[in-house]
Amino acid sequence: MRRATIAGSSLAIFLMLTYLAGAAQPRLTLDPNQFVGPVKEAYKFAEKNPALLAELHCYCGCDKAEGHQNLLDCYRSTHGASCEICTQEALLAKRMSDQGSPVDQIRNAIRRNFAQDN
Repeated sequence: MRRATIAGSSLAIFLMLTYLAGAAQPRLTLDPNQFVGPVKEAYKFAEKNPALLAELHCYCGCDKAEGHQNLLDCYRSTHGASCEICTQEALLAKRMSDQGSPVDQIRNAIRRNFAQDN
């Protein structure tokens, strides 16, 4: 779990420095408008909350199959659109974030709901 924290912190620092430098922020996810329904909602959340998704592990197996490091990686390509687990994880993170839950609680809820060994 420590690696996800470092990756999320690095992303947050990168975004802050990019903003302070006045440069246009790079697109970290695909455009949500390419999608519909819950998938579009998940991509919108990923687009607006990349630092949070960078802190969360994805349990669909994409870490082994595609080398993903975190849930944000699922939304950098069409993988998040074709994987129901990724969509459900992002939407759970959205609901909990909207309720003010801290990242540790969101991470634990995703683990409880989606890890294979529960």
